[in-house]
Amino acid sequence: MYTYRAYGLMFSLEFPCPELLPAKGEPDVVVRYGDIPTSLKNPQVQGVLYEAQSNQFLLKLENVAYYLVQNGNEIVIAPHPEATADEVRLFLLGSCLGALLHQRGILVMHASAIQTDRGAVLFVGASGNGKSTLLGSLLQRGYPMMADDVTGIVLNEYGKPLVLPAYPQVKLWHDACQQLAQPIENLRAVRSQLEKYAVPTHHQFVDQPVPLYGVYVLRVHNRPDMLLECLEDSEKFEIFLGNTYRQRFLDGLNMRLPHFHLATVAANAAQVTRVTRPTHPFLLEELTSRLIEDLG
Repeated sequence: MYTYRAYGLMFSLEFPCPELLPAKGEPDVVVRYGDIPTSLKNPQVQGVLYEAQSNQFLLKLENVAYYLVQNGNEIVIAPHPEATADEVRLFLLGSCLGALLHQRGILVMHASAIQTDRGAVLFVGASGNGKSTLLGSLLQRGYPMMADDVTGIVLNEYGKPLVLPAYPQVKLWHDACQQLAQPIENLRAVRSQLEKYAVPTHHQFVDQPVPLYGVYVLRVHNRPDMLLECLEDSEKFEIFLGNTYRQRFLDGLNMRLPHFHLATVAANAAQVTRVTRPTHPFLLEELTSRLIEDLG
């Protein structure tokens, strides 16, 4: 068995998972191979590729694997015979891990995150708006990372939101690697048919929870100017709601009310800023500098 740590939890796996941080301790979550039903008995919500009911989530990827996530403490995998280990782990660390965190009552954001002197800062926005590219640029400026794509938030004993460390890896598309002057020759593609690469970040990873400070909402427009706007309290909750990771899972898992409470507390505690940049050119260096100045 292999033991790892992510999102403040200990994971016991039957197979190696090099993306995660090795650790020692009693597991909170067991990940194993096993037989999985092709359907849940009484799913409350059904999607094209998934079914969900209280304490159970079934993800069905015909050419990769079936995954059963249950009770917030177990993930059972039935891999397709021709699926690669990289493919199986890709969806394990994405939708399956997101569902498990939802089951455990963690606020799960579709966001990347860094540590700053003011606390943890998240970057949210539609796919393609540059969350991971900006994260890579900030890493080059010396900021430690906390998460890429899936960020978890919990409340401490005083009811204050804490951002949980995920695992030390950034996934970058080929064009993002070019923008960041990141060589790809020695990088692993996250999936054979994708020009998206796994960039290890062990040397710049925060492995302890950090108080939430702020959120930057990334948007694009067809004008040449770059705008930063601080959002009012009435708008902040919608940002947390709209950028929840796999929000559609919540109803099937009966986690809508706990999610509403966590999102409200996090929104009230965070400074939320909307950042609008030109679509073309990206102006990555200018964007990075403007955010660093704003954080200062």
